[in-house]
Amino acid sequence: MSKRKQPPTKKSRTGTLPAFAAPTEDDSLNLEPSQIPSASALSIRVLPLIGSVPSLSSLSARRFVASLPILASDERLWVYTRRWLKLLPDALVPKLFAMLRSTHPTLLSHGFIVTCFLRGPSLTLSDDLPGVQRATLASITKNGALRELRLTGFAKFADTVFASLISSLTQLRVVVLRGCSKVGTKTAEALADSCPSLSVVNLNYTAVPPLSLLKLLLSCSSLEVLKVAGISNWTDATFAKLLSGLSQHHNVVLSNLHTLKLRQLSLSESSIYPFISRCPHLRRLDLSFTHIRRPPSPDTTSLLSVEKLSLTSTMISSVDVISMISALSDLRTLSLGALGGGQGSSVSISNTSAMTMTDEALRTLTNELEKHGHLEKISLVGNSKLGFTSRGGGALADFVRRVGRKLRHLNLSGLPFLRSQDLSGLMSEIDDGGAPALVELILNHTGVDDEAAPYLSCCLSLAMLELAGTKITSDGLIPVIDACPKLEKLDLTSCRGIIVADRRRFFEVFHQPASLEAFLMQVF
Repeated sequence: MSKRKQPPTKKSRTGTLPAFAAPTEDDSLNLEPSQIPSASALSIRVLPLIGSVPSLSSLSARRFVASLPILASDERLWVYTRRWLKLLPDALVPKLFAMLRSTHPTLLSHGFIVTCFLRGPSLTLSDDLPGVQRATLASITKNGALRELRLTGFAKFADTVFASLISSLTQLRVVVLRGCSKVGTKTAEALADSCPSLSVVNLNYTAVPPLSLLKLLLSCSSLEVLKVAGISNWTDATFAKLLSGLSQHHNVVLSNLHTLKLRQLSLSESSIYPFISRCPHLRRLDLSFTHIRRPPSPDTTSLLSVEKLSLTSTMISSVDVISMISALSDLRTLSLGALGGGQGSSVSISNTSAMTMTDEALRTLTNELEKHGHLEKISLVGNSKLGFTSRGGGALADFVRRVGRKLRHLNLSGLPFLRSQDLSGLMSEIDDGGAPALVELILNHTGVDDEAAPYLSCCLSLAMLELAGTKITSDGLIPVIDACPKLEKLDLTSCRGIIVADRRRFFEVFHQPASLEAFLMQVF
């Protein structure tokens, strides 16, 4: 006798908050370039141009890009078009190619790219262009005058392919190989041997071992930017070989290096701080998702000029963070997401026990940040203990009032205890206090609802507002859109108070007569 078919079991909901770290929309840390979530989920409106009239070349390029599908469908016109493209001045080629990549990537065949776009001072190719082949990369060597080369996401090509290419481009100043996961020792050696004038090197998500950079650091004295995030073979043990090599050159000082990205590397302070000591003029430093637990020693002067500091998901304590910040008088950008979360990507925003940023710590941090007059951007994403002891007011509200409203960019995403009342500080306490400076405000996966509308409506300069996973409804959003004339982008993903079909076209819905009539009835 056959067994009766069991009904499918109902899957239980595990919570509304996503796991913190790379896969989130707020902080795409572990993803390859081709995997980064697209902004197409946003509701977008195009505002009228205000200010200077676009140049004739820009208007012509826009017209050409819009007409390309029609031109490509007619064989006679296509031959004529390609002939004229070959006559385009080299300086205009990168701009036109960038426009075509974003609008008509499928029309950019290997032959079309090689014939018309491997000219000019810079070149950008990515693996999401279906026409790019190994032969396409090999053809780049024909442009010996190339100054800037950006290749992202080419995981299928071997290290030797990139090494051979780089060896022929001796005039390079900027090299980006982000996500080319097989790039390794041979390519690093080619950069050191063939490109002595390099100023920018991005090797994020490659396989370059630390020791392979020794020759590059010694050869490229003009190096200003070094990015080596997300390389799995970087550990304290492998990095020790690089430090040992540098120790044999006592006078090596990376005096021109102002940007260093060590994000998502398995390095502790025993590796990072000795290296930083050789970089006396750092202005941008990213140590997010590393193993650091303590701040550098007080006599370290390399960080005094830092303008951008990222410590997201590190084990450094809030007390030590505040002591570090107190010495950074030029600080403009600060990322303190999920402090205490450590490097593991499995830590959930809802796991408050792992986080060390508390309301008490935020009050102390606010006192310190208020003294920094140059701050423009702060991220507190994922500090899930914030607001726990004073829901709807307290430390978060005080931070928004004294610091947040003065910023241009503020990320409070992933704070489950954040309530609408915490945004009351966006309102000026005096009649002529002026509107908040905020251009971007991120409140994804917080507890804000329609009661936040009056506070959000004060942000007259707001261009981007992210409210994914909140309790906001259409009734709460309409007055915000009406009050914020510069608002161009809205993220309403998973907002259950808004009809699914309206989430990506909310600006269109807002301008429908029925919506305007309903809003006017509420006002009057």
